[in-house]
Amino acid sequence: MHGQPVAFLLKELKDQVSGVPGFSWLAPCLSAKDIVYIGLRDVDPEEHRNLKSLGIKYYSMTEIDQLGIGKVMEETLHYLLPTNKKRPIHLSFDVDGLDPSLTPATGTPVPGGATLREGIYVAEQLYRTGLLSAVDIVEINPCLGKTQEEVDSTVNTAVSIILSCFGKAREGSHSSSC
Repeated sequence: MHGQPVAFLLKELKDQVSGVPGFSWLAPCLSAKDIVYIGLRDVDPEEHRNLKSLGIKYYSMTEIDQLGIGKVMEETLHYLLPTNKKRPIHLSFDVDGLDPSLTPATGTPVPGGATLREGIYVAEQLYRTGLLSAVDIVEINPCLGKTQEEVDSTVNTAVSIILSCFGKAREGSHSSSC
């Protein structure tokens, strides 16, 4: 259950997850076509089957390396917001999707994750749509940091992502006249 919480929210999986004790109150409210995962790299076999069988759009880190985060976000926004379709966007940002050199104080650090620049770019692009209506950032666990520096790095990285969701621009992201 820890690795697949979205499964409880998917209408397409209602029959499979409805019998889990303690979760009878949960009403599936998302369709698989409403989701895009960015930065996958350590996917369980059952998760992979669900992604494929439900047609959930996703980009692995290999695809991010091949296409670049700019193209990934262009395709993501085109998929989520086809012409003339405006709807709210919810970003659920899992810090263990970033490289553990940035966020070591997390439960499942896997080498080869996204860079801070890529994470911020995702947040910036979603902010620029004007449709980003909810953000959560998960998997920050200060108890798992081996040093204060690891805890600080994880928290500061998460704060940078959140600030970008609210419009904080990096230097150089606005054109200026000289």
